Amino acid sequence: MAEIDKRLVYGKLHIYPASRLVCKNDQEVKLTKMEFDVLYFLASNANIAFTKEQIYEAVSADDYSGGAYIIKDIIYRLRTKLGITNIQTLYGYKFCPDN
Repeated sequence: MAEIDKRLVYGKLHIYPASRLVCKNDQEVKLTKMEFDVLYFLASNANIAFTKEQIYEAVSADDYSGGAYIIKDIIYRLRTKLGITNIQTLYGYKFCPDN
């Protein structure tokens, strides 16, 4: 029996974790592995703020100490590709479902 791909739905943004698919307005949005992992991590932990370091540690398999700096670029690319305002910048980042 195939695993059912339970999706996260935030308005017109749909995230399918098992198939690693993201759709906005019923259109598939191509994301890199790291972009998907960051989006899924934040969306799965909605309304919780995380530092760049915490996000990097949660989604990356390596322990490169400088790797957290790429999170800022990934957040920028996610905002651009998805056209969303759900990812807020604080002292870190958080996904806000109601934006």
